[in-house]
Amino acid sequence: MKRYLPFVIIGAVLLIALAAGFWMYNSGQPEPAPTTAALPAASPAAAAPATRGVVVIEEFGDYQCPPCGAVHPLIKKVKAEFGPRVRIFFYHLPLTQVHKNAMDAAHAAVAAGLQGRFWEMHDLLYANQQTWSEAEDLHPYALSLARQLGLDVNRFAADMDSPQVDATVATDLQRAASRGVNSTPTLFIDGQMVDNEKLSLESLRKDLLQRLQ
Repeated sequence: MKRYLPFVIIGAVLLIALAAGFWMYNSGQPEPAPTTAALPAASPAAAAPATRGVVVIEEFGDYQCPPCGAVHPLIKKVKAEFGPRVRIFFYHLPLTQVHKNAMDAAHAAVAAGLQGRFWEMHDLLYANQQTWSEAEDLHPYALSLARQLGLDVNRFAADMDSPQVDATVATDLQRAASRGVNSTPTLFIDGQMVDNEKLSLESLRKDLLQRLQ
């Protein structure tokens, strides 16, 4: 046993040295960034980056706002006409002081978005605006729309009142405040606010054609 003792000692020293070297190497590396589940944006993306040959339309809207309901079909027509040359971003700005169901409607749209059906719920809310605007409680009506879209209704009901959905709408509200937006509908085209007087199909089409030339 004594004959092998020097080799045992040498081996132990080598192991200690290797362990120390490994620790020093790792301590010099940057810590991995923490991963968090990204909150789904109400629109297809959280920002509106400029892209060559593409015009970006950003809308701050309230589902219970009648003028927003009037602008909605114009935006749809513009998108249908220009296709991929136009990117649409919708941000929620529920005016809760005057529209009692606006916040719940925004939550319904975002909750549908968690199941990949944001735009479908968005369209249904605007198409049926007059039906649900004066409802005492929007939840039953929102659930019927969720069933119509084939959503997981139990999940949708839970998501509507979840902190995750609330945070998504809050982010849109913060975005509106940071850009000085306090009324709906408010549109930006390539970052420039559109005058309310120009919120017509003809004016929007003319503006987009000029930008795409």
